[in-house]
Parts: sequence; structure tokens; C-alpha cells
Amino acid sequence: MKIFKVFSRPGLRDWGRPQPAKGFVPEWYRQSENTYVSDKDPSKKENAGLKKCVPLLDALVSGYMLTIPVDIYVTKDEDGNPRFSWNGPQQLSGFVDERSPQLGKLMPRPAGHHPNHLVFSGFWGYKTPRGWSSLIVHPLNRFDLPFTISSAIVDSDDFNSPGNIPFFIKEGFEGVIPAGTPFAQIIPIKRSSWTLVDDTTGMSDVEPVQAVLVRQPETLYKKIYWRKKDYR
Repeated sequence: MKIFKVFSRPGLRDWGRPQPAKGFVPEWYRQSENTYVSDKDPSKKENAGLKKCVPLLDALVSGYMLTIPVDIYVTKDEDGNPRFSWNGPQQLSGFVDERSPQLGKLMPRPAGHHPNHLVFSGFWGYKTPRGWSSLIVHPLNRFDLPFTISSAIVDSDDFNSPGNIPFFIKEGFEGVIPAGTPFAQIIPIKRSSWTLVDDTTGMSDVEPVQAVLVRQPETLYKKIYWRKKDYR
């Protein structure tokens, strides 16, 4: 088993400690259907529902989450720009900041978000084993969150300093982002050299069969293809 080490300065160790992503499965997934019958299908055949999609669940529970350490209150100023406030120790006074408009000004903003280039200031560092990097992404499939972060890859076997996480807040959002909300998902990835090879002919007979199997209500993908991932 590989070790994913996390650390912070003594005064902040009780705030926003990274946690395994499996502890943040959203309520909308828990309430989703196991099977469904399409209203467009006259045969009324039962189909595998969202909760039978193991690849989607794997995305939700893989890796580790960075979490918001305090309740964040989001308002707007008189010009419509987002403003943030919160209570917490002095060390968290700059947890949310805004970058200069000149930094990353050509980077496209996600649709439906304010253009303001914001940042969550990192105070938790992490270290992966030799040969492993960290893929940092917006919590996967969490389109319900009121913000979207930028993605990055850090060679965290050598570079372990806490890093800032750029993000954009959704237009029209005002309210509270509760403490404990995940804001970044960290997935360890092993560095390897890869070569792209076109194997259309070899895969032509396999793909249709697999495509049919994974859509069965009996979740054959999980029984035949799935391999357990373990993050503690």
C-alpha cells in the first residue's frame, strides 16, 4: 500500500484537514436511481440507473479532498463583484484572495462564472511516493458546487509545499459555502512514458460487446471488469 502524507503548520492542523474522497459522496448520488424505465421505450425494459455506473462512483471516491475550513459568506459589492468573509484564526485571514486581472487574463473562464480570478490559499501540503505525482481537479462530477477550480499536476514526490488553488465563483451565487465542503480532489498518478497506437482493427469486435454488457441492470461491468481502488 502506498502512503499519501499530509501536513500543515501547527496552528492550522485542526482546520480543513484533507480527507479520503469516499467520505464526500454527494446526497444527489445517494438518492439516485438503481434502475429506470425510459418513457421513450414502448417495451418498458428496465435499464441500469445512475447508481449502477461504477466508473462514475469511482470518480467520486478516488483520491483525497481538500476541504473548506470555515463557513464562507459570499456577497456582492455595488459593482456586482463577489466578496468573501469568514471567521477563523488569524492564519486563515487570507484563505480566499483575488489575483491581479493581469495574471491569466487570456485563460477562458468557465461558462456562467464571474471573470474574477480567485484563489483558495493552500495551507496543507502533501507528499507522494517516489515516481508519483498528484492530479488536482475540481471535485469530480460535482457540478452542484457554487465554484469551479482550475486543474493542475504537481510532482508531489519532490515538491511538497502547500499550493494555491485558483477558482471562479458562479454568477448569481450569494450565500454560505459551509465548512467541510470539498474544493479540490487530489488523485495520485504514477508517472510513465506512453505512446499512442491506433488499434481500431483489433478493438472493433470487442467494443460492441463490452458496450452492451455495461448497460445491463445486473451491473456486469462491476462483476467482470472493475478493480477495487482503496484510499484511506
